[in-house]
Amino acid sequence: MLSACGESGEHDHGGGDCHQYNSVAEMNFNLKQFYNFCSQLKIETKEHGLRKMDHLLGTQTYVMDEISKGLADDVHFFVILKGRQLGITTISLALDLYWHFINAGLQGTLTTDTEENREMFRSTLSMYMEGLPKEYRIPLIAHNRNQLSLKNRSRLFYQVAGLRAKGSLGRGKAITYLHGTETSSWGDEEGLASLLASLAETNPNRLYIFESTARGFNMFHDMYVTAKKARTQRAIFCGWWRNELYSVDGNTNIYKVYWDGKLTPEEKEWVREIKKLYNVEINSRQIAWWRWKLHEGIKDEALMYQEFPPTEDYAFIMSGTSYFSTVRCTEAAKLSKKADPEYFRYSFGQFFQDTNVLRSNARLASLIIYEQPVDTAYYVIGADPAYGSSDWADRFCIQVYRVYSDGLDQVAEFATSELNTYQFAWVISHLAGAYKNSTLNLEINGPGQAVINELQNLKRMAISMGNKMGKDLMDVLGSMQNYIWRRNDSMTGPGSSMGYLTTQSSKERMLSYMKDYFERGMMTVLSMELIEEMKTIVRDGGSIEASGRNKDDRVIATALACVAYAEQVQPRLIMNRITRSSSKALDDKTPEQIAMNRNVSDYLKYIGLHDAN
Repeated sequence: MLSACGESGEHDHGGGDCHQYNSVAEMNFNLKQFYNFCSQLKIETKEHGLRKMDHLLGTQTYVMDEISKGLADDVHFFVILKGRQLGITTISLALDLYWHFINAGLQGTLTTDTEENREMFRSTLSMYMEGLPKEYRIPLIAHNRNQLSLKNRSRLFYQVAGLRAKGSLGRGKAITYLHGTETSSWGDEEGLASLLASLAETNPNRLYIFESTARGFNMFHDMYVTAKKARTQRAIFCGWWRNELYSVDGNTNIYKVYWDGKLTPEEKEWVREIKKLYNVEINSRQIAWWRWKLHEGIKDEALMYQEFPPTEDYAFIMSGTSYFSTVRCTEAAKLSKKADPEYFRYSFGQFFQDTNVLRSNARLASLIIYEQPVDTAYYVIGADPAYGSSDWADRFCIQVYRVYSDGLDQVAEFATSELNTYQFAWVISHLAGAYKNSTLNLEINGPGQAVINELQNLKRMAISMGNKMGKDLMDVLGSMQNYIWRRNDSMTGPGSSMGYLTTQSSKERMLSYMKDYFERGMMTVLSMELIEEMKTIVRDGGSIEASGRNKDDRVIATALACVAYAEQVQPRLIMNRITRSSSKALDDKTPEQIAMNRNVSDYLKYIGLHDAN
């Protein structure tokens, strides 16, 4: 029999230290050994009562397999998004015990959301140990509400994150193993930061696991998104359909009642997504279970998606009423994944003449270009300085959309929190000059006034710069001059067409424009970060805002572009029949060639968007 003491190791039947556990110093997680260890544990199951953990669910083996793969790739930090009742916490508790048994001198922590759960999980670990054969045990020194201490000098501390801020997690501890459970319920952001700061960074035996259901856009959502992008972390999604128990027999009344031979449009959508993302085919018995659980159990579709998400995109829901259509956001996300943007960042000097735009990568870029400037195109630009629209909006953001009479398409996005207001004015000048024939709408609350002042200073300085016009995106100085010299720009203060004062009523007006264009299919959104922000926007009572601790900088900048389009630019485009199809036909023509066309020439004169000579 394979024992936890190694496949051929000797047992200490006297209950002494077991020194023969296979070492994981090289992070080769021996799953066979671990599963054999689990088979000796007694657990209380919902469906079968007290039994040994000798038959694991598909959800449990999937998560352990993913952790094993991550460790083999030198990844030690895992964020697990799960559905309800999938057995993930149960097997993670078994891993807690196993990891401390095989690693002498380990300092670990089991961190729960509430004291009630801490006591329940402590009791579970006690029962695990009591049911183990002697040859599988490491003897106890102490086990109380604060810690589990073993004779091999490994310790597992019990901590409670709590539902409110305390800031004390991880204080005075150096952690090499962490199991955080129901992290979405933690209310202590400072405490989480303290806990993460206490984690070992080079110990080869380190392992950190956060597992939770989703409960809206909170700290856990941020952790999951970070883990998806990070190189040293891994995000694991475990869907309900990996649990073989979540299926009904084809001969039962439940199946006959809830399977009518066809999928609903919404079901078709996520069944396709499951196949595409995870290569898993959903069958009619699983669909029947899903419908039965929804109609006779949860009774709320949004909560059903939170508790039993088909894909990770369905897991996170908000309190209040979602403002933007979830279906349209999902469609936009698919289009975003097909985009192939260029990435840039700005390098600033003491004077704006020293500004450069440099090629970058997705992780370091502040400027994303989806379409290079087209001389014959028309644009609207929304610019929201940090803390302009609200005290929570801490990023500078610019959104550039190419516009037509029948809609608008995102072509560029700038977003960063590491900027000054005068530098923001320089970026505006660059982008507005590069994307010629553009209409700027700047949020002028608070910091917006300082941005306007710097734009006015640039205009005063322009006379000494000569008359060099920008020809492409990389020509920063020329683009700035192009914008500064443009005749239609009026920089006389807040009353000009470039400014927008956000109040509760004006915010609703511009967001309504954005919602209408987006949900009618008139607006193409390519930024995944913008789409993620849109998912968090809710109408709660009389206000429309990002839920919880989420940001809305990109949304507000886009809404500023939308209101400028709706109230200033679109009427002129409609009058002159500047559609997507007619505009695209002109993309490869020079301004001189276009000038030969009377209708377009008259339109250019009318709209007043010529560059000054």
